Amino acid sequence: MDRIVCQRSLIAALAPGFLGAILLLTPLKSGASPASTAGWVDQLTGFVVVQRGIAQAKDEPGSFDPYIGQVTLVRSLYDRGDWNGSYMAMNRLMDMLEVREGDINPKAADAIWDYCYEVTPPSLHDVKRHKEWWDKRVDWEQFFWEE
Repeated sequence: MDRIVCQRSLIAALAPGFLGAILLLTPLKSGASPASTAGWVDQLTGFVVVQRGIAQAKDEPGSFDPYIGQVTLVRSLYDRGDWNGSYMAMNRLMDMLEVREGDINPKAADAIWDYCYEVTPPSLHDVKRHKEWWDKRVDWEQFFWEE
C-alpha cells in the first residue's frame, strides 16, 4: 500500500513539471492564420491613422481616406480567408502609395510603404516591388561609397 501511495505521489509531483517542459519545448505555430497574425492588419491600420493625424496636425493637404478604405478592404478579405484577394488588395495599396493617391505628403507615403514591408506577411504582398522601388530612388553607388 505504501508503495502505491508513493508512486501516485511521485506521479502527481512530476506530471506538472513534464507538462510544463513539453509546453516550453513545443515550438509556437508560425504562419498565417487569422488568430495569430491579424495583428499585422491592426498595426498597419493604426499606422495609417497615425500618419493621417500627423498630416492633420500639420495642416497638410491630402486625403488618407482612400488608404483607410483600402486597408479596411484588406482586413475584410483577410478575415474571410481570401488570400488571393488580400494579396491583390495589398498590392493595390502599394500602387496607391507609389502614385501618392489622395495627394498625401510623400514622407507619409514613404513611411506607410516602409511599414507595410515591416508588418505585412511576405505571402500577402509582392516583396520584390520594395527592392524595385528603392532601386529607383536610391543611388546605391553614392549610398555605399559616400564619405
